[in-house]
Amino acid sequence: MSKKIANRSTKNSEVHLFILWEKARTHEKEILQDIKEKFSIVRIYEVTWSKEAFSNNLSRFYGAKLPPNSNKEQHCGTGPFLAVIVEDTDPVYETHTTTKGDQHVNTKLFTSKALHREWTGGGHRVHGSNTVVEADQNLTLLFGKTGNQLLREVGSKRNDTYLPLAKNLEGYDGWQSLEHLLTVLNSTTPYVVLRNFDSFPHDYYAKDHGDIDLLVADYAEARYLLNATPVFKADHRVHFSARIANDEVRFDIRSVGDGYYDTAWQQEILESRVLNAKGFYTPSADNYVYSLLYHALVHKPAVAGDYAKKLFLTAKNIGLSLGSKEFDTSVASKALVNFLLDKGYIFTQPRDKSVYVNMETVQLGKAAGIRFSKNRMTPLRNHLKKAKSRFKHYRVKARRIINRNIRKILSKDYGK
Repeated sequence: MSKKIANRSTKNSEVHLFILWEKARTHEKEILQDIKEKFSIVRIYEVTWSKEAFSNNLSRFYGAKLPPNSNKEQHCGTGPFLAVIVEDTDPVYETHTTTKGDQHVNTKLFTSKALHREWTGGGHRVHGSNTVVEADQNLTLLFGKTGNQLLREVGSKRNDTYLPLAKNLEGYDGWQSLEHLLTVLNSTTPYVVLRNFDSFPHDYYAKDHGDIDLLVADYAEARYLLNATPVFKADHRVHFSARIANDEVRFDIRSVGDGYYDTAWQQEILESRVLNAKGFYTPSADNYVYSLLYHALVHKPAVAGDYAKKLFLTAKNIGLSLGSKEFDTSVASKALVNFLLDKGYIFTQPRDKSVYVNMETVQLGKAAGIRFSKNRMTPLRNHLKKAKSRFKHYRVKARRIINRNIRKILSKDYGK
């Protein structure tokens, strides 16, 4: 006799998502029964994406370029699919081998997804979130809300009847406002707005600095989440345009490892980021001042007047003097060099060739013992590590298929 998980939330409970793409729905009855026995179902939506938007939605959902009629589309189907929101009241995390290497994931979600994929012939006709972070990203893109927000909204009115929903992903037709865009980013990818955000989110056109400068953990993921289009064809350019309230707004998408800042510093900026009172992420006070100082002294041939005034004033907030009565380039350069030395950061050549490098500042740092990295390529070891991870994933996958077929053969009663 099968059991159904009670609708009870606990302090450690998690909200997750299963998706049964169109070509998995031939097995939806047994999959949904299995889900009911393991989880508490919050809601089931039968989602329809418009035909012209399907490939764009799929690309943004998975953070990869999936053109119309891609193998993924053919494999999963483009018709209505089921989005099953569930609550796991007793989550257990273990390390499993995924397509992204060994990861600490929700074991019940991960093993259930693997089982459902077996039932639907292998491949990826069933999607499931491995972690709360992934679940919130998926749910925010689909519904504009995180798991906990959806849980509060539904309350005790849970049911497993199919609710029809004809809706593309958030931002497909452009963003209602910058606040809308930043709210989605908050739940989908690690980012900060680096500078010129004083008037955000209501006014996003800064005089002399018209674009919005983002630092993100994953460049491709952020690009697709923004639903942004490149302004330039050159691969090294990271200048994009996204539609906000019928305006085309420009973004520079800087990412960890792109040489815009030292990689270790970029990681630290994201790890210590602050959700400000206006509802979006910015660097911590120290990282804001020093990253702006680096930008003004290294990425520019001369310090712009507005940056000089802003730096002179904001530096005082962290107890840093950049001049006696006004901004002093010599004093500021020494302050930057001391900061880099203290943190062990280096000067870097951005992969984006359009970014200026002020060699006068770099030489000052080199004289003090700070290295200047001109390496624009991803280190070979990173490619090898990624290849090794993928090999391990497919080796495990092949072993599963072989074991499944052996079980099928042994289960047959030959000769009787």
